[in-house]
Order: sequence, then structure tokens, then C-alpha cells
Amino acid sequence: MLNRIFLLAALFLPAIPGLAAEEITFNYVYAEDHRVNFSNIRRGPIKLAEFTDSRDAASPNLIAEGYIADKPLAIIVRDALIQGFQKGNATLVDTGENVWLEGKIVSSVVELVSVNGQDSIQLTVRTEVKLMGSGRTLYQTVLFGRGAAPLNEGITPALNEALNRSIRGLVQDDYFLNELL
Repeated sequence: MLNRIFLLAALFLPAIPGLAAEEITFNYVYAEDHRVNFSNIRRGPIKLAEFTDSRDAASPNLIAEGYIADKPLAIIVRDALIQGFQKGNATLVDTGENVWLEGKIVSSVVELVSVNGQDSIQLTVRTEVKLMGSGRTLYQTVLFGRGAAPLNEGITPALNEALNRSIRGLVQDDYFLNELL
């Protein structure tokens, strides 16, 4: 019981005003193979527009309560999705696009959970994405990225898994693929 109280205190002490949150340097690399070929996008070139952050956070670099990254979470999520598209051989453009993907961080929450009897950090990042083209919304959803890691490993592996899950959620969505490919 005392161990659980200590763990909860470790998670929530950074939330107390005046105490600093844990700062991390985050370098994400998408290493999975989602097996989706984006080399021949039917609608033409695609652009990943700048993502925004609609959370009521004190800093755009806040991953979740008690954890601050070296760059904004919206940039981290966008960069992860870019890697997911590139893994499928997508040609991404900055100008001259026929379709574009917009994104907005809706929420990010960290919780202490038990995974297989081990105290773990669970991170959930929700990102609203819209595929736009021809002056209208072609596809819209909220990506649900959740990852967990043992408490002693910190937030980084949980964020990695949350990003992996977000990418899988998008690139393996039949409705999204139907609009794009």
C-alpha cells in the first residue's frame, strides 16, 4: 500500500504549482510496417498541414500532466503521421496538393495503471484529423492513441506506442483509404 502511495505521489507531485514537470527529449521513429502502399494516391499529391492543439494546456509542449517534451505535442503527432505515410511510400508535398490532412490535438491524459500486475504509465492522446479536398471534408475521425509502459521506464515508451497506434488507426481505416486511394 505504501508503495502505491509513493507511486501516486511521484505521478502527481509535478502537477503541484511551483514544481517542475519532467522534461524529456523525444525522438520518435516509426519502425512498424503497416503494409499500406501510398505511392499512387488517386486524388493526387497530399500535404500534411500544420497540426494545432486545442487542449487548455499551459504549454504546447505538455505531453500530459507532469511531462513536458522538447517540442509541441502537435508537432510530435504530425511528424509521426508523416513517418507513417512515408513508410507506405507516399509522396508528400508542401505546395500543389489536391488533398491535405489537418490535425488537432484534442486531449492527452496520463494515468497510473496495472498491466500484468506491474505499475505502469498509460498515456492516451486523442487527435482529430480531417482529410480535405475540393473545398470540403472528405474524411474525419478522432485517432485514439494509447500506450503503456512500466513506471520505471518513464513516459517515452508509452508515447511511442500511442503514436504507433494513432498511425495504425489512420492508415488501416477502410473509410480513410477509400477516400484517398
